[in-house]
Amino acid sequence: MPTLYVNTQGAVVRKKDNQVLVMLENEIKEIVPINKLEHVVLMGRGVQMTSQAMISLLELGIPITLTNRTGSRHYATLTPGVSRFGDLRSRQVYLVNDEARALELGKAMISAKLQNQRAVLVGTTWPPVAAATAQIDAAIAGAMTAGTMDMLRGYEGAAAAAYFGVWRANLSPTWNFAGRAFYPPPDPVNAMLSFGYTMALNDMLAAVQITGLDPYLGTFHVIEAGRPSLALDLLEEFRPLLIDRLVLNLIDANAIHAGVFEQPAGRAGAVYLNREGRDLLVERYEQLMGSRMQLPGGERTTWRRAMELQAQAVARVIRGEQERYVGLVV
Repeated sequence: MPTLYVNTQGAVVRKKDNQVLVMLENEIKEIVPINKLEHVVLMGRGVQMTSQAMISLLELGIPITLTNRTGSRHYATLTPGVSRFGDLRSRQVYLVNDEARALELGKAMISAKLQNQRAVLVGTTWPPVAAATAQIDAAIAGAMTAGTMDMLRGYEGAAAAAYFGVWRANLSPTWNFAGRAFYPPPDPVNAMLSFGYTMALNDMLAAVQITGLDPYLGTFHVIEAGRPSLALDLLEEFRPLLIDRLVLNLIDANAIHAGVFEQPAGRAGAVYLNREGRDLLVERYEQLMGSRMQLPGGERTTWRRAMELQAQAVARVIRGEQERYVGLVV
């Protein structure tokens, strides 16, 4: 269990000896050896953690992430102090404000994302997807020659329209999927995608912060208060590889059903996963992140480690130790 998710409201996370305990009304609900953990995610304002547990985890370099109850909003990721990374972060500021270098980094990330989207479509059993893959190919070519970040965003958006247009045309009408939409998700497919992307963002935030980078100073995603732009930038190439494939696999295998979705009162048109649905996605996501994949160079590693390697590659580019960033295409 590399990541411990705690989403039972009223639960308290404590530390005893070398173990992390999840307590509910003074009853132990879960025990995890602390040396088995790589990350802890607390979901909802009703989940608490003692200061002893928090300090112990941070001293061991184990990040703690806070999200809302549904996992659709990230509040913060706590990691040990980053003062030793002052030089790296100073260089990061220069790169972000250098239009040419920022654009080059953004191009590499988005090109990898679009190639991975194409691979997802080709790997389905859906009818021929030649028209959509041709549109994505055109977007890839355009992205690599884009002269501004806004142009790059335009090509990414065109590819997304073609990509999710194929989803819309091939998923059963019972899923009510009309395209990618969020804030809030209007259908079960978007509910799964949003929850999955948030889980992946939690892991990417941890990878970025452990590497020493500032997760809020990115290039492709506009820098705004509270938006972890760099983590979102790095996540782009992983979205199709991890979450999109996971959601499609659940649908294809009939492993998910209408009973795990809910429409909260007061949120007209919003669809979210309920506790059973979140538990299912967490379980499948953790299985995936712990599974081994092959990097383009031949090395086999876990998906979670692959995230860390991509964050480290960005750090090397920022330091001038690597000429250019290469996105992960699998």
